[in-house]
Amino acid sequence: MTPARSRSAGDAGGAGELPLLLGAIAGAPETLLLIGTPGDDGVVHVRVWSASDWSAPPRGRAERATALLQWIEEQSAAGRSMNQSLYAVRLWLRREGNQPR
Repeated sequence: MTPARSRSAGDAGGAGELPLLLGAIAGAPETLLLIGTPGDDGVVHVRVWSASDWSAPPRGRAERATALLQWIEEQSAAGRSMNQSLYAVRLWLRREGNQPR
């Protein structure tokens, strides 16, 4: 077994992150979110890139998984396309189903 290594903000997404690409819609550019696995406290860490400047470092934030899911559902209802199904996002943020290893 190899020791776990910590990832810096510049690392590419790994098995512990769900990549979610939201399509552009009026006034909102295409957006990439790398969503971490929610902790036992219900907080999820998210790294965000925008098509306004793909080369910029990601904006990082931590928020409640339930609040993030509600926002993603609102984005979908507003017509933004997503590379993941809402079902898959719900499973991820609720820590249900198969988690990556």
